[in-house]
Amino acid sequence: MRSARLTVKLSAPLVAIAGALGAGCASSVIVQSDFPTPLIQPLPVRMGVIYSPELQDYVHAESLPQQSTWTIGLGNANLAMLSPLFETMFAEIRTVEDVPLDPSAQLDGVLLPELEKFEFDVPIGTRDEFVEVWMQYSLTLFEPDGEVVTEWPVSGYGKAELTGNREDALSRAAIVAMREVGATISTKFAEQPDVQYWLEENRNEAALSAETRLGN
Repeated sequence: MRSARLTVKLSAPLVAIAGALGAGCASSVIVQSDFPTPLIQPLPVRMGVIYSPELQDYVHAESLPQQSTWTIGLGNANLAMLSPLFETMFAEIRTVEDVPLDPSAQLDGVLLPELEKFEFDVPIGTRDEFVEVWMQYSLTLFEPDGEVVTEWPVSGYGKAELTGNREDALSRAAIVAMREVGATISTKFAEQPDVQYWLEENRNEAALSAETRLGN
């Protein structure tokens, strides 16, 4: 069983958080990586995406018993994973600030990605050889008028061998977890029942609009 720990999720510069948590022993990690672009057929919809400040500046701060205080910056990695992923998944992608949208935006829907949970385990003894990371994102799909279509939790797990320092191993484990999240989003998003229904509605509306234009 994992021991109880003090966990703080913050949106602020990494250095400021480390200082606020005290001047004791501390470990800081900024997760950065390039993520593979999935080879998928884009869905025929025009999607807006809200990248909130909390997602862009996400820092996880946690004090581990018998260890140190950790601050883990994930904001850059969040954008590096999600931005090219969404650009591949949809026929058109555009960054928006909020919902509801002005009708002139001419978008079919809006996605709000959030990082809801981040947990990690760093070994204390020499017999443990791996660092592990668990992450859970949430994707909320909105209609342009702000009505929620669905909220979909997406989890990822990463494991990295403890070679070299613990900070490097944690970063590598987080990247593995994020790649699992990205793969799940790219392959399973359109299979969610509420999303399937929403996509079918959009196809029907597009077909009706095309027939109306031909009729005129």
